[in-house]
Amino acid sequence: MCANLAVLVLLVSAFQGRQQGRARFTELDVERLNVIGADGKYAVVIASPARMPGNIMGGREYPRTGRGGGILFYNQDGNEAGGLIHDSQRTDSSVSAFGQLSIDRLGSDQVVALRYLESSNEWLAGLQVSHFPRDVLSEWFAVEDTITRLHPTAQDSARSARARRFRREGKWEIPRVFVGERGQTAVLDLRDTRGRLRVRLFVDSTDAARLEFLDATGAVVHRLPNP
Repeated sequence: MCANLAVLVLLVSAFQGRQQGRARFTELDVERLNVIGADGKYAVVIASPARMPGNIMGGREYPRTGRGGGILFYNQDGNEAGGLIHDSQRTDSSVSAFGQLSIDRLGSDQVVALRYLESSNEWLAGLQVSHFPRDVLSEWFAVEDTITRLHPTAQDSARSARARRFRREGKWEIPRVFVGERGQTAVLDLRDTRGRLRVRLFVDSTDAARLEFLDATGAVVHRLPNP
């Protein structure tokens, strides 16, 4: 009896030591892996599509679906700061795929993204640089807290009104630079502070190269080479 008890004590002690130190696995199957700091906040989350967290801001998680699986990074406040995500689906009649490596501005959304999008009739791959006001997501989710207290029939219209107001006030994404491929056209787009296309350099599917300058209405004011 004493011998059995001694063996049990040794096994428990070894297990506790292993838990407090480092463990090594040859292979690990997991649907989600949370890397947390000493304060218990997320540092990195690796997850399958079904187990990906929602948007986390100010210590709260807001539901979000349809972003695929991958890796999410968090800052010292515990708010999402960027990630690497990917998902693809193929049926007999359609294709839907995307992949993205992004960096978020502090308290805001992605300002740098290496992006791939594909559907049955569209293809895009490239680097997108956008302007997002700092800390704008804090205000966005504060409004969300108010919207969720409304009657369900009023929530959709309230969210649409919020989106319109944020865009009108310049509080949402403003695309500035894109370099990559759309369809079979290699392109460099430069946009102004309101997101309007002002310079476009491209080589199209016929291998013709062109440089265009546009005014604020989107009209081409100068083109090289001239037709």
